[in-house]
Amino acid sequence: MGGIVRADTVVDLSDGSAINFLYHVDGLLDFDREYRRARRISWLGQIVSVLPLSRILRSKKAVGRPKDLAHLPLLEQTIALRKRGGIRR
Repeated sequence: MGGIVRADTVVDLSDGSAINFLYHVDGLLDFDREYRRARRISWLGQIVSVLPLSRILRSKKAVGRPKDLAHLPLLEQTIALRKRGGIRR
């Protein structure tokens, strides 16, 4: 995708956006099991795997940092709205 590695976990893409990679995610199962749960989406012309919001919520709760806890109400609200609207993402 034309990226330049800026740090061990950060790649700058040719369009100016940055991608942050995680090698360990607290509160979740091993990579293979979580990967099987991931959704495949098209992003910038590539197919990428992303975790469901429920798994991201679980991880943020497990980490418990203030910046992660601040995201919990928004994630919970988004998950609830999607359930009410019949959207499964």
